[in-house]
Amino acid sequence: MIVDSFFSIALLAATLTIEIRQPVDDQKAAELTEWVQTTADTIELVYGRFPNPKAKIIVIPSSENSWGSDAPVIFGRVTRRDGETVELFVDPERPIEDFYTDWTATHEFSHLMMPLLSQRYRWISEGFATYYQNILMSRAQRYTPELAWQRLSEGFVRGQESRPDLSPNAAAAGGIRHARMKVYWSGAAIALKADITLRQRSNGAESLDRVLGQLQACCLPSGRRWSGPQLFKKLDTFIESPVFMPLYRKYADEEGFPDIARLLSDLGIETNQDGTVSLDDGKTLASIRKAISDPQ
Repeated sequence: MIVDSFFSIALLAATLTIEIRQPVDDQKAAELTEWVQTTADTIELVYGRFPNPKAKIIVIPSSENSWGSDAPVIFGRVTRRDGETVELFVDPERPIEDFYTDWTATHEFSHLMMPLLSQRYRWISEGFATYYQNILMSRAQRYTPELAWQRLSEGFVRGQESRPDLSPNAAAAGGIRHARMKVYWSGAAIALKADITLRQRSNGAESLDRVLGQLQACCLPSGRRWSGPQLFKKLDTFIESPVFMPLYRKYADEEGFPDIARLLSDLGIETNQDGTVSLDDGKTLASIRKAISDPQ
């Protein structure tokens, strides 16, 4: 009889409890545990520690046919009842190598860098996690920088095409299924704009990484639900002059999509005719692009 497996992994400032649900044999359970630890190590590339010192990770075998996905990590979610738990639904038949190039766990772990937000502001939590899932996969060398920026660029296009009649707040208030790409990618665009502004004005002394590290030190994990303005006002207290609330006032209730094309060009991100991305190190913000996404 195969029974659930339980593991504990120690990080720099956290101990994670991992539960591998049956039916998974001992070898696969050990492989999945090592993959979870590697993903947790990747999250530490943001500010040097895992955001929750006592998070629980549950790995749940599932049939790909029941979810309509052919990815090794079929679905993921964060629950915040009785602490924070990350649930990862996986295809146990897939070779473990496939898991390391899948972004889902990195996305879900990135959610722990923020508190639970009210429904109307989920574009912030989903968008910031989407931003980090791509740049962290590059920092950890599971994506090339070109692939990371290609996926971001393609996502921004999907966001622009999704419900241009809605603002981020209106899209999120209607539910993710109502305008999924608008919800995820408008938030990612604002995360990028904030990160660039911080790094550019401070010559690298400020960054979104550093701000989220200060948020974790003061306020996470949080037992309450936050609004978007409450979160952005708090983030602005960690920096010399406001960045987040000006972005909120400009874009949160504005129809359409944050203007991003010029910023991508200045970062040296060029889309080729075949849809791939080339990176131009001669552009104005190329050094900032490299600081954000290059392997660490």
